[in-house]
Amino acid sequence: MGARRNYSDERPAHRVCLSAYRIDRHEVTVSRYARCVTAGRCPKPVAHAKGHPTRRLCNWGRVGRGVHPINCVTWTQARQFCTWAGGRLPTEAEWEHVARQSRGDLLRRARASCTSAVLASSTHPVRLGCGAGGTRAVGTSPGDRSSNGVEDLTGNVSEWMGDWFSLGYYSRSPAKDPRGPKSGRAHSVRGCSFGCVPDSRLLTPTARQFSGTWDPTLGLRCVGARR
Repeated sequence: MGARRNYSDERPAHRVCLSAYRIDRHEVTVSRYARCVTAGRCPKPVAHAKGHPTRRLCNWGRVGRGVHPINCVTWTQARQFCTWAGGRLPTEAEWEHVARQSRGDLLRRARASCTSAVLASSTHPVRLGCGAGGTRAVGTSPGDRSSNGVEDLTGNVSEWMGDWFSLGYYSRSPAKDPRGPKSGRAHSVRGCSFGCVPDSRLLTPTARQFSGTWDPTLGLRCVGARR
């Protein structure tokens, strides 16, 4: 886990042992999240964001977005969904384990492009999502697929992790089933999104991010979910 070079929060590279787990093949879609809302166990996303300048990039309530990833959800909302679905959010170690099996050369920045994942061909708004102006339906990028069938780990949306984020956590991380520090100010995020340009530093399986709020580029997938 981690990297010998790259950024300091990815060091030191170290070995970890993981218990068996099952991770969602796809990022949680709008229609799947809607079932949790209908059941009264999840709040509607971005109900608090009316008038926000990036709200137009949020998929909730938009026609034809049922098979797109749900985005604009907070960490708490993401955790509520995975709990309702009978699972939990993945740990950074679990996500990285899958990502390391996934795309070989795809994650080398020089090779990443819109032919391999839902990224941004430039920073111009009309170039987001490979010209889609946002996300695409899950599982529509054959190049962004792990050897065990997990899809959209590179692009479409970044994903909430269950861990709190700490810059220096790797220096004290346990060797078995690391789950992050016990507390923190923001939660870990993994993967790139429709807003990442092909030379982004985030296009490696070891790249780490963090967030304390919702964002149109941020969604989720679960571990151990039954629904």
